[in-house]
Order: sequence, then structure tokens, then C-alpha cells
Amino acid sequence: MIALCIGHSRKISGRYDGGAYSVQLKINERDFNLQVASELVGMLQDRGIRSKVFNHYNGNGYGSAMADVAKQVKEARASLAIELHFNSASPEANGHEWLYWHTSEIGQKIAGKFDSEFSKVFPAIKKRGLKAITKKDRGGKFLELTHCPALILEPFFGSSVLDCARINVKGIAEAYAKAIEQCV
Repeated sequence: MIALCIGHSRKISGRYDGGAYSVQLKINERDFNLQVASELVGMLQDRGIRSKVFNHYNGNGYGSAMADVAKQVKEARASLAIELHFNSASPEANGHEWLYWHTSEIGQKIAGKFDSEFSKVFPAIKKRGLKAITKKDRGGKFLELTHCPALILEPFFGSSVLDCARINVKGIAEAYAKAIEQCV
């Protein structure tokens, strides 16, 4: 079973964190990736691959929310966990990157599959490569705490006019489905 975890799914003051907001796409990370996950579930089902969406993380802070989603993923007996995101920075920043836990050779290989398949669907989006994440890196708790191979997917910059003009939900889901199919 593949765990499709939606980044920024922790509630703060009764509202979902949501993550970065893309002015170009007029949507935040969480809501955008709920659309991607919806498409991806169907594509994986068509390939005979079971998946489950995790879109509510309990916890008062980042660390407790990551511990909660890691627990949910373990209880579901997932064999692979991906957390869906998009990047945001200055308007000049662009490209896709795939984050894995620094000691996970399997995670690194799987990240390579995502990089390759995404590049085939979106060749005009800059390759930023695979990123090995350690305890000192921001956002790495998901990768550290998850019991199975795990990745954080950053397919584009929501702050980039060029990236946003090039991507689409269905294409992202198709690239992810092809990468996952190679891993199961």
C-alpha cells in the first residue's frame, strides 16, 4: 500500500496550515496536492496498486504532527510513503527536486525514479536533483520518522511564473503513478 501524504495538513487555530500560496495558480500547497492525490489514487488503482490518502495530521506543532502521520502510515502498513508539496521562494527560483532520508539507499533510488518520470512529462522544468536530508535540514521529520522508504516531492515552484505555466495536476499525477509503478 502506498501512503499519499498531503503536506501542510496540520490544523493551526482550527484551520489547516495549507503551506505556501501560489499567486499564479491561486491555490495553496495542501489544496493543490489534494487534487493531485485525487487523480493519483485513480491512476494507481488502474495499475492495480493500492493507495491511501493521509490528509489530516494531529499535533500541536510540526514535530508532533510528523509523529502522528508516521504513526498513521505505519498502522496502514504502507510500503512507501510520499508527501506531496510544492516549493516557494523568490520569483526567479524554479525547478523540481526530490527529498529522501540521507541513509536510505532505497529512498534515493525511488527519488531517482520520480526525477526521471517527472522530467519525461515536464522536460522544460529545471532539474534540481535528488536531495539527501539529515536531522539538521528543515522539513526532514517526515523522512526521519516514517518506518518505510519515504520521499518529499517538490515538483515545481508555486512562486515561479514559468513553472506554474508549465505544470498541470493530471501530468503531475501521471508522472508520480509511473514512478510508483516502477517501485512496486
